[in-house]
Amino acid sequence: MSDFSTRALEMFYKLCEIPHCSYHTQDMYAFLCSTLKSQGYTLAVDSAFNIYAKKGKPRICLQGHYDMVCVGDSAKHIGVTPIQKDGFLYAKDSSLGADNGIALACMLALRESNIELLFTNDEEAGMIGANNLSLKIESPLLLNLDSEDIHEIVLGCAGGVDIECAIDLKNNLKPLDSLLPSHPYIYKITSKGFLGGHSGIEIHKNKENALSEFGFFLSTIEAYIITLNGGEKRNSIPVGLEAIIICDKKLDSIFYTPNGASFDIKPLESLESSDYTNAYHKNAIAPLLCGIHSGVYAGDKQGVLSSLNLSLITQKQERLELILMARANTQDLLKRTCERLEIMLPYLNPHCSMKTSGYYAPWEKSIEPTHKALTLLNTLYANHNITPNLTQIHAGLECGILKRQILAHSNVKKFEILSIGPTIHAPHSCNERLDLKDFEIFCDILQDFVTLYKE
Repeated sequence: MSDFSTRALEMFYKLCEIPHCSYHTQDMYAFLCSTLKSQGYTLAVDSAFNIYAKKGKPRICLQGHYDMVCVGDSAKHIGVTPIQKDGFLYAKDSSLGADNGIALACMLALRESNIELLFTNDEEAGMIGANNLSLKIESPLLLNLDSEDIHEIVLGCAGGVDIECAIDLKNNLKPLDSLLPSHPYIYKITSKGFLGGHSGIEIHKNKENALSEFGFFLSTIEAYIITLNGGEKRNSIPVGLEAIIICDKKLDSIFYTPNGASFDIKPLESLESSDYTNAYHKNAIAPLLCGIHSGVYAGDKQGVLSSLNLSLITQKQERLELILMARANTQDLLKRTCERLEIMLPYLNPHCSMKTSGYYAPWEKSIEPTHKALTLLNTLYANHNITPNLTQIHAGLECGILKRQILAHSNVKKFEILSIGPTIHAPHSCNERLDLKDFEIFCDILQDFVTLYKE
């Protein structure tokens, strides 16, 4: 490893010790501010706790976000334990946080005197930091370090919107006492073996969705549901699901999905909590879970253009709440997905309401192919025998929002953004892993680019 990549990896290990789930980034914020001050940067922060750091007369701005999607043990706010194995860096029973901790580590490991750094907050929770950015940038070029394939230079990305559905259960609830004589078998259902992953860049990989598959499981039985909760984050393919149901017949101990995941079915002799007084028929939710297609909606030869992910389901007393995330690389396709749901939902459940929030527009390509930054990056990639794919990805990078906010608050007249990164597999899941060989290449390219780039 080079000195720079060694420093960056050591810094990443330090960052792993600091819990920094979205909405819980205060310890990381304090660490970043303290470290940057000790390195001689001049700092500025805004109301969203975005951090701006400057040295000398900047020629370029590097940017990354300092929150992570916490899945597994990291969701307990205890940090991450990295493990090296077979050329990859994993985390023990957790998402790794290489998205976007590797960007932070590289930015902190640089020894450059004329640069500015931008650390944005709560990006994974709806681009909160980017949407509320009010800091001034001096450079005419921002290099985002949030991409996840060493073979790509990203010039555009999908926009997205959160779709919140609520099902009123009042008309479906029945007292348990009246149901148990005809449905005497009580079961706890737990999902097992679902792979999860990023709901944008991995939506085309046919990874099973625990919520959708639970709907197909319900379609095979006669049951009433007492409790139901599933999913982890709005922008990840759901892995976990737990439910308590009552049935009219005995069930097998396991139900397998087509791709090999499963639902463990554990019989319960009784209901432990006095809170369990009502249940609702499976038809209140099964048609919706089966009927909503969670996956790719449109694409072309370059990849996915439109998708929908059924992300979360939460039961709250007399209602069920569902969160879906739609993504599209054009505004028209994003609008079409929302319209499709509005038309379809009343047929799947007439008591289901829908609203949208957290909309962000697609980042559409604007940089010229002859731009100095692209020319230099192509040369640096070629030094490592890589011909990068100049692409627009189906994921929600913060770049388009950043460009809008920077142009609104800064004095720059011309401003462009590019995005690069090392190879990170299965982000937003416990299978997340960083390719260490590609990480070394990325560090070399980044250091050379920062050193050689001139306006």
